[in-house]
Amino acid sequence: MLTRRTLVATALAAPIAAPAIGQARQTEITVYHYQNDRRGEAFKDIIRRFEAANPDIKVTDVFKTDATITAELQAALAARRPVDLGTVIGIRVQFYRMRTPAVAFDEDPAQAKWLENYLPNFLDVGRHGGKIYAVPYAFGTPMLYHNRDLVRAAGLNVDAPPRTWDEVIEWAKRIQAQSGIPGVAQIHGSNKFYGTMLMANNAGGRYVSESGDRVVLDSPEALAGLQLWQDLAVTHKVMPIANDQQWTAAFLGGRLAMYITSSALLRQAVDSAKGRFELGVAQYPLFPGRTQRRVPNSGGTFMLFSPPGPRREASLRFMAFLSELTIANEWSRESGYMPLMREPLRDPAMQSYVESFPYVRPVIAQMPDTIATETWNHPNALQAENTVATLIDDLWAGKGPASQLVPEAVRRANAALSRAN
Repeated sequence: MLTRRTLVATALAAPIAAPAIGQARQTEITVYHYQNDRRGEAFKDIIRRFEAANPDIKVTDVFKTDATITAELQAALAARRPVDLGTVIGIRVQFYRMRTPAVAFDEDPAQAKWLENYLPNFLDVGRHGGKIYAVPYAFGTPMLYHNRDLVRAAGLNVDAPPRTWDEVIEWAKRIQAQSGIPGVAQIHGSNKFYGTMLMANNAGGRYVSESGDRVVLDSPEALAGLQLWQDLAVTHKVMPIANDQQWTAAFLGGRLAMYITSSALLRQAVDSAKGRFELGVAQYPLFPGRTQRRVPNSGGTFMLFSPPGPRREASLRFMAFLSELTIANEWSRESGYMPLMREPLRDPAMQSYVESFPYVRPVIAQMPDTIATETWNHPNALQAENTVATLIDDLWAGKGPASQLVPEAVRRANAALSRAN
């Protein structure tokens, strides 16, 4: 009779099976991401093709929602669960660099030649001390979506969309007067962070200091940007007060004339507009008196957490695969995110895509105007963001001009950050 002791001894004495001749040992890497539905399938297909070309590497993808991935990734790293590559939202890059075992992609320059494929300004979000700690893979840029039927009915030239905010306001007034439909709205983003930064940046200012630990919306440039945002709602009365979900639904349903939101909405907008209205897409409007757009990217990056050795080498090979022009362009086409590589139209497949889907032309044209999203380097940044979000609500409620409300809100936000320190 076999006893438990006999079974254990037999198991310990049994030889370990070696890989069959010609069968390489696989290195497994774990990738955290927030892509689902169509984008998720496109990402998984790219993984399958990478594995087919690299049979010695197995990629395990872990899906988390975009709302939870920051906390889930932090928890996995803290618990020392396997994480080789993880999606980090742009505003959190420097926080992760400082407070996690993040590794620069070009720690070994010989293994990072593929970084040269990217448009250089797209790498700025992860640049620190001459190294690249984050690489874009799900970037959006703000576009001016507009209902060409409403534009035409208001007697405006549908083939000459607004180039400046002054022109946007003029269009919004004309359309609203003719149709009674609200004229324009601009994306908030989480805790109004993205919309506020967008207004400040395009006016020549900043939301967060370059050190990532203070709010700097009280500069003359940022004040001018926030005053314009208030004017849309209070002075010109062309922007209804709502949240991003309500604005998106209103625009897609033909109940909002113009909507500034991410290029990531492009495919959904095209599909929703069919049979309802003629869609127009244009670049983000220039701030009055400025000749250059400054539009921060939205969306996520990949950061590297692999320990030295085979997993890190495999992770870098996977990233090199993602940065190949044809693969990166395919991901852009399937996902709706911005192209990321230098001169994306060098790829014949991308040229054909643009010819068949011209809505994407303004997105490509805006690539050089993209600047890095500002990043926090403070564990209690949410306290400051809450203060600024309340400030924006107060501006839209007309409780005072930006010159009065902003400096006091900045003082409170920075005091909260100082107390947290």
